[in-house]
Amino acid sequence: MFFGKNKEKLSVELVDMEVDTSEMINIKDSRVVYINGAGKLREVRKEVKNLKNGYLSQIRLNNVPLIQMNKEYIPTIESLLATGYGIENANCKEILEIQGKINSDFISLENSIKTIIPLLKLLDNGFYMIADAECYPTDGNGNFFWNVPNNMVLNPATAEKCLIDNDFTYIAGQPAYLYPTQTTDVYNPKRIEYYIEKLKKMNDNNEPRAIVYNFGQFINFIIDGHHKACAAALLGKPLKCILIKKAGYFSSYEKGKWISKLYFFSIFEKAILKNIPKKYLPFKKNEMEIEKLNEIKLENGKVNKRKWENKYLDSVKNFPSLEKYANIVNASINFEFKITDELIKKYVNIFDENSQEMMKKIIYILMYTESLEKLQKIVIKYAKNSLNHKIDKDLKLMIYNILFQMKNNSEVEQIFIDYIVYNEDRDDPVLKLANSYWK
Repeated sequence: MFFGKNKEKLSVELVDMEVDTSEMINIKDSRVVYINGAGKLREVRKEVKNLKNGYLSQIRLNNVPLIQMNKEYIPTIESLLATGYGIENANCKEILEIQGKINSDFISLENSIKTIIPLLKLLDNGFYMIADAECYPTDGNGNFFWNVPNNMVLNPATAEKCLIDNDFTYIAGQPAYLYPTQTTDVYNPKRIEYYIEKLKKMNDNNEPRAIVYNFGQFINFIIDGHHKACAAALLGKPLKCILIKKAGYFSSYEKGKWISKLYFFSIFEKAILKNIPKKYLPFKKNEMEIEKLNEIKLENGKVNKRKWENKYLDSVKNFPSLEKYANIVNASINFEFKITDELIKKYVNIFDENSQEMMKKIIYILMYTESLEKLQKIVIKYAKNSLNHKIDKDLKLMIYNILFQMKNNSEVEQIFIDYIVYNEDRDDPVLKLANSYWK
């Protein structure tokens, strides 16, 4: 099914292929398209001998760098990341063409794909997943998404996340965080106020979407929607996005022959291993290759030029850190029980080692799936019941950090008072937290 085709033979075709995104907890719906594109929005790279990190890379639109990276070949190692020179300086008429429609109420994913066809035709040839997703307006490195350094800094959201658990679990390919491409020259507080009022009145499902592109592991760059992201940050809610992700390519030897396959996040995940439809074979391998240049000059970017108000800087506290999000993902995809009120009631009253591990997973999942009010009630009950029991340090810190955010609450105040009275370990980090609750 062709969504869009023109005389230059640029096209966007909906492909009859489903991708299992069950482990990508922020993706609500997805489609796969094949794009015969102009290659105006693309990644270019340069390999440099003896470079500490793997290679230099830029994502460019009309030859204007949007993102600059010193990337690693090894997926568990963080890459260096810097801003570009401003997407508004790319003079992209296709983005201007779709802005009015993409800023209107969301109808469906297929309708959104049709709307952004002019943008999709700018991409390189290949298979892409287009998804309806929720992302956090932070960079995965503790910063409000627009308040990032212009120079090269390591960003942990560019790498797989290792959890220090019994199995040293690695969490990968979770497109949850955001990175800016538009300079703060275009920052418009009136536009943000407009979106704040609009989002307050709307059903979550119908909120206008930002457009983002996943360029590695946990991090996406914003193509359109910086002011929507600001509004979401100030409201303390995730940003609804249309997410674009290019497929990778590899060959698998099966039953005596080589089979061309696609993957979207990792060749080791179950959400992959899609045979390329026969219609597209013989598949051109160069459609998956990244253009290599002899020269890439990396200079400090020009995106962040303003001193951000505390309301933006403090908004980061409303969203999970990279480590917390990785734990939420791990708990969500590996939890063997359905979370019910009966299950919660059971585990807020028993405190052996296995039960504590179960409670930790339950809280991580509730952070993502339930209202803050319900989570707080459960945490208060667990803190009260566990006061005279030996509790795992990580679980205890998780519980009391949630309580710490609940100011002017007499029930929580009493929990902290009891903790101070009954605790004998002067070096306990929770004790320090408790003592600072009233400051």
